[in-house]
Amino acid sequence: MIDEGCVVASTVVDSMAHLPSAEWFPTLDQAVTDLCRTSGVRRQAIDAMVWALPLIIDPGLRRATRAFGKFEDVTDEDFCSRAEERFGLPLLLDGDARAAAIGEWQAGAGKGSDDLVMITLGTGIGTGVIQNGYPVRGRTGMAGTLGGLSITHLGSPGSDRVAPGCTEGQVATWALPERVAAHPEFGASSLSNVSPVDYQALFSHAAQGDPLACTIRDHALEAWGALTLNLIQAFDPGRVVIGGGIMAAAEIILPPVRRFVRDHAIQPGGPVEIVAGTLGDHAALIGCEWIWNHASR
Repeated sequence: MIDEGCVVASTVVDSMAHLPSAEWFPTLDQAVTDLCRTSGVRRQAIDAMVWALPLIIDPGLRRATRAFGKFEDVTDEDFCSRAEERFGLPLLLDGDARAAAIGEWQAGAGKGSDDLVMITLGTGIGTGVIQNGYPVRGRTGMAGTLGGLSITHLGSPGSDRVAPGCTEGQVATWALPERVAAHPEFGASSLSNVSPVDYQALFSHAAQGDPLACTIRDHALEAWGALTLNLIQAFDPGRVVIGGGIMAAAEIILPPVRRFVRDHAIQPGGPVEIVAGTLGDHAALIGCEWIWNHASR
């Protein structure tokens, strides 16, 4: 629950992204009721809901046009109407990484920069762009959101989930266990005793000198550097904000990403700032309030 840029109350529920909405609407509705009780705010006093989701959202912010294995039925034409009837509140939709970019721009590491790129490193890789003081959406709502699908390793093995050789398929958290297990050195690696392999484990084993962990870590750092460079040269920002759960290891990630950009990017306006996000999960929440306030005018 957000009021004038402040998170008044929040709760966390398990994701049910792979289930139809009819099965998770009741859980979310109960969460709204609990937030009202916690904050002392009557439900009737809530202006609206904004849902930030890992989907392509039409610029009208009322329909998802493409899903990627999660929240599939949000793409139904009548989804927003069904949700509004169920919750009794107006609803807008937007991309989760774009909402995070807006939040960091308004109140976090992007504050003061009206031209910035946000990269979120989590289960997947999300991106969002602010240009000339406004979120980039494009003709279909796709603009700025699919940086994770940019091709960085042409000729790499493909996946039915993503484009062959893209950053997401190479170094997203969801791709990490399969990539590690397929490596010829896996059997001799200390990572063979870890299940599932995530970046926290990878960085820890690399720090202990495991050769496979070092190889996969260095590959990820190079791929994130290449992604950052691609976005800088596509959108010409003054600042890049990198957030998401993997950025708990910002001290490992930021220095090599900055070096990669310094050594390879074209930066006619001088070095682009590359910084860690400061708002965590609150970035998207604060972004959602901005989305409602500006879309409703």
